[in-house]
Formats: sequence, structure tokens, C-alpha cells
Amino acid sequence: MQRVAILGVGLMGGSLGMALRNVYINKEREYFVLGIGRKIRNLKTAKQKGAVDKFSTNINDIKDCDAVFICYPADMVIDTYKKAAKIVSKKTIITDIGSVKLNIQKTIDALTIKNKNLPLFVGCHPMAGIEKNGIQYAQQNLYKNTNVIITGKKNNLITKIWKDIGCNIIFMSAEKHDELVAFTSHLPHIIAFNFFRMFKEKNSKNKQLKNITGGSFGSITRVAKSSPDMWLPIFFGNKKNLQKLTKEFCDHMRKFIHTFNNKKNLHKLLRKSINNEN
Repeated sequence: MQRVAILGVGLMGGSLGMALRNVYINKEREYFVLGIGRKIRNLKTAKQKGAVDKFSTNINDIKDCDAVFICYPADMVIDTYKKAAKIVSKKTIITDIGSVKLNIQKTIDALTIKNKNLPLFVGCHPMAGIEKNGIQYAQQNLYKNTNVIITGKKNNLITKIWKDIGCNIIFMSAEKHDELVAFTSHLPHIIAFNFFRMFKEKNSKNKQLKNITGGSFGSITRVAKSSPDMWLPIFFGNKKNLQKLTKEFCDHMRKFIHTFNNKKNLHKLLRKSINNEN
């Protein structure tokens, strides 16, 4: 049985633990899951939900694990790797699930080049999640049938773990990953956060506004309820790509506004969006 440590047993870490604890091969459990966190109450909830076999507030307990998953916000990954690397053996694989990869990968790669005895780090990003946070929202099938981007060196154990819980694997460079998810994931959150902020400003002046929202409102504001503590390091960690994309998006909005003066052009622009026309 492979021993897997999950550092940070919230929504994402808890869902990972639940999925791993339900992997059976030849009727035998494939993974033993150790949950590491700061709050005993959350760790007890993780145990009750079936996300971990054992839990601890002491990171030193990861010593004998085969794989360590860092499920903390992106700006904590590098320091957590450094701490974990001092505890585990060189054979242990350390990985993460963060939404930004380039700076993390470059920094840790530089460390491992200087010190050949450090454990391997494999950067991963599962394209999964919901707007809610906390172990209470963890779901066993959160990762099932989702794509997992692996940006670090290929490793059989990490690849197997993701495949065992039903994920599809995509390999690409950390640089390409950050460029692509800036558009497909981070930019939509920026749009949602700003739209929802605009709504709250207007709703404070007109309380009837909240009573006339429809499906489209719910769709665009759903992710705006995501944790700012999680998204702040993501935005800062990928700011170069996002600065370029937000400018490009604003250019598209200005172009859209200008078409209000021409019904034919507006209709043509709408058709391009719907029909995938160039």
C-alpha cells in the first residue's frame, strides 16, 4: 500500500483523499492517506468524511510517505516543499495541485540542481474545483474525468495516482501552462470578481436589483464567491499573462461597445461568438 500525505485537507485536498481511499486493486486498498493540517477540528471532519486514514498537525509525520501532495495556496508551495524536503527521503515524490506553475517550477528546479539529494518535485494542476471552500464541501468524485496538467518531470507514481482516481493526464511546460490557464481559468475569474463587485455597488443604491437576477447572473457570479485568499496568489503568480489578457479583453469590450452604433455589425459580432466564426 502506497502512503500518501496530503498537506492541507480542505476542499481540494479532502476530495483527493476521499478519491484515493476508494482505489482498490484486486480487492485491496491501494493508498493509505495521511492528512496534515493546523486545525484539529478540520482534520477530525476529514476523518469523519473518509478523506484520511490518519491525521496530524505535525509535518514531521510525513517522514515515511511515498508521495506528498501540497494542497496549500500557490504562494505557500515553495516554502512547504523546502520544509517537506528536509523530512522525507530522496525517494519520496513531492507534488502540488496549484493553479500557477512557472515560478514554482523554476525555483524548485534551481534548488534540486544545487542539491542532488533533494526529493523530486512534480508540478501538477488538476482542472477541477468548485467555488466553495473547506473540507465540509469535499467530494469523492471531484476529480473524476478531469484533466490534470503535469508540468514537472514525468514520474510513474504521480501519473498512476491521478489515473487511479479517474483523471486524464496532459503534459506541458510550466510556461505554456501558465499562459493557457491565464485565459481559460484566471481571466474568467477576474471578469466574475469585477462584475460581482459592480453588482454590489449598484445593489447598495437599488435594493430591488437583487430580486431581478436570472440564470445568466448566477452563472457569471458563481465563481466570484471563490476564496480571495486562494485567488490573490494566483493572480500575482500569473500577473504577466493576466495583464496582457485583461488588456486584450478590454479591447474586445470597446469593440463591442462601438458596434452598438451599427445593428448589422453587432449581429455579425454576435454570430461570430455563437458559431465560432473567425
